[in-house]
Amino acid sequence: MTRRLDRIVLRDTALTALLAVLGMTFLFTALGLYQIVNNFQVTPRFATLLSFMPSLWVSLTPFSLPVSALFAAALVFGRMRAERELLLLAASGVPPWRPFVALIPLGVVVALLGGVAVSELGPGAYAERHALQRRALADFIDHPPQGPRELRFPGGGTSIDISYASVTAGHFEELSILVYSDAGLLASLTARRARIVYQRQSAALMLTGCVEPRLVQFDPETGNPAGTPLVASRIHELRVPFNFGADEEPDSPKAMTTAALARRVADESGNPRQSAAGEAARRIGLALAGLILPLVGALIAALVSHPNRLFAIGAGVIPCALAYFPAMIACQGLAESGTLAPGAAAVLPVLLMAAIGAGVLRLHWRSGWA
Repeated sequence: MTRRLDRIVLRDTALTALLAVLGMTFLFTALGLYQIVNNFQVTPRFATLLSFMPSLWVSLTPFSLPVSALFAAALVFGRMRAERELLLLAASGVPPWRPFVALIPLGVVVALLGGVAVSELGPGAYAERHALQRRALADFIDHPPQGPRELRFPGGGTSIDISYASVTAGHFEELSILVYSDAGLLASLTARRARIVYQRQSAALMLTGCVEPRLVQFDPETGNPAGTPLVASRIHELRVPFNFGADEEPDSPKAMTTAALARRVADESGNPRQSAAGEAARRIGLALAGLILPLVGALIAALVSHPNRLFAIGAGVIPCALAYFPAMIACQGLAESGTLAPGAAAVLPVLLMAAIGAGVLRLHWRSGWA
């Protein structure tokens, strides 16, 4: 009887989790593409937009897998509670903990898949998105939207605002470019007419055929002009340094392989090590989420005796998500500050959820699903 129970629970939970993964991946991919478009304030070309999708899928997998398994476990055990199946099992002499055993192999599989996704596939997806952002910026330069526009392009350390009145034969009319850093405004460039070329190798915007250009540099701390403005009737070529989307691969810990991340964590060199320690804690925490969240979510959902299954799903999913992921982010910050080792920072949220699950299991044991 118990083996058949395990097969039924595992089958129902796995199928529901698979459907939830597909739906959640589609939803969050659409939201990710919207954020990309909103970030550029102009839609990249359709082929470029589609090329973002594989890297978004991979980067979403470490989060969508455990949450989908959590949703599926809460749905299945909420249904079993609402239809009195758990009460029937208790009357048959099945101990309260036994129906949840089938979730352990499912959690192991989800944890392994999530670990591979966040450790082995995630860094490549992060670097791929970095490269695709260059293509999106090049799309704008090569195919600028018509009509008056004011666009903002955030960069790594610097940001650029571009506004113009119109585009004629690839030339921007009444062009204005503002260059910002985190400290404030760095420079202002205006021209009656100019053509923009984005040089990906040097990570710079090059303006050619500038008519009536005016370049003013600013002190970012005070906001006052620094030096004499450059004013001319015409300049053939003018370069604007802009390190957004340089061809060099990003040096962020998120782009590192697991081996490179482990070497940086072992290095005693201060801030780079600490940021790598936080990333290591995040990766371990996301992998372990698939192991603990479905089990605890099912235990909580099985407490809800209501014909509407949404109550059981909400009771199982919301508390687990609100407890685990904020705790994981907080422990990641402790790892970055050097307060906790990455392993300890990753395990603490799991221990928190295990304590919650033990308390809920005790309630089941006392009530016997009555």
